[in-house]
Amino acid sequence: MSSKLTSASSTDAVWEGQPRHTVRENPERLAWTVLLSSFAIFVVLAIAAPLSVRYVLEVATVRQTAVLNPTQGTVLLYTPGAVEPIAITDLRDEVTEGSIVEAGDGPTQATMRLIKESDGDESLGSVQIFSGTRLRIDRMRSPMFDLSRAPYQARLTLNQGQMRVFTNSGEQRPLSVRIVTPHGEIDLDAGSYQIAVGEAQTDITVSSGQATLHKGDQAHLVVPPGLRAWITDDALAEQAVTASQNLLRNGNFTESMKDSWESYVIAQSVTPGKVSIMERDGRRVAYFVRQGEDNVPTEVGIRQHIGKDVNVYDKLMLQVDVKLLFQSLSGAGYLSSEYPLRLEVTYTDIYGKQLTWGHGFYYRDPDNENWKIVNGEKIPPFNWYTYRSPNLMELLKETRPARIDSVRIYASGWNYQSMISEVFLVAE
Repeated sequence: MSSKLTSASSTDAVWEGQPRHTVRENPERLAWTVLLSSFAIFVVLAIAAPLSVRYVLEVATVRQTAVLNPTQGTVLLYTPGAVEPIAITDLRDEVTEGSIVEAGDGPTQATMRLIKESDGDESLGSVQIFSGTRLRIDRMRSPMFDLSRAPYQARLTLNQGQMRVFTNSGEQRPLSVRIVTPHGEIDLDAGSYQIAVGEAQTDITVSSGQATLHKGDQAHLVVPPGLRAWITDDALAEQAVTASQNLLRNGNFTESMKDSWESYVIAQSVTPGKVSIMERDGRRVAYFVRQGEDNVPTEVGIRQHIGKDVNVYDKLMLQVDVKLLFQSLSGAGYLSSEYPLRLEVTYTDIYGKQLTWGHGFYYRDPDNENWKIVNGEKIPPFNWYTYRSPNLMELLKETRPARIDSVRIYASGWNYQSMISEVFLVAE
């Protein structure tokens, strides 16, 4: 027989044929229900309350400010929400989250101190900014409570330019730094780093410490000390490589010259010199030759535009293989400028002045004792000679290079024959 709904009272409805129970009929059940519910609430509160307190103790943060100190030129500071910048020529503290720092294209440097312990003046991290850099402070926090085990936090967005980052808290609470660029994100452990952002990619070199590069949600790469890596618009480097970087393109002359080197000739109404690329001794070489009237100065060379900022590098060295075959003019002429082979690096120094450093090679001693050799050396003829320059950052420290503009290789004098191969301008 199917159950059917019948009227049991004016306020209740029951299913016919089923027993009817009320709270009054079973007080023991009520008691157990209240007791168990109370115990469950107690357990939840006993667990949740300490966890909530612990969570607050761990994650609650306090905003910190940076200290900006220009060391060269004028730095522009955009405070949060500001349309017009403030020109900063002296130390400025209280640089807050949301601020943007810009270093102009002229000779400009600045240091930004990130976070310091509340009971001291020593910063736990700093950023050195160079010309053409645009940097935003996204986040700079310290834990609200001393009991927290969380690190100090700094998050910076580097839109363009170059900077060096130093993060070393020593025995203090660690400093966690994240750098955001148009190409990806970089997490920095305690250490020293060089970061450069161009249009196509972000480069990072790890001097000490460890960096983790992120591209999207999945791809990441850990870069240990002494290595470098990069992030492009499309991809992350597959692996870290040596920190050394050759600033020259096609230094072994194996590719088309039109995309890397341009040639030139200086000869006034006389037989000019020539430069050509050929195979010699199992290698590709640039061959410079002039055979014509004697006692007539001429010059032939190749030049490559570099246009590379080198502020973040500690070392800059030129390495080449040279072979001299003939020179009719002894030494380097009376001005020490006419070598059968010479290298020149044109650069802009940290003061914005364009300068040139060069080194020449010869094998015939000067016939005139008054002809002094300046920035040149005598090498044996007919054999390959490997030249490695000193560290130009140290050699030229009074006029330290900030940007490499171009490199020139040329032969000059009367008649000459010379070769060059494996040209490297190495930055570290």
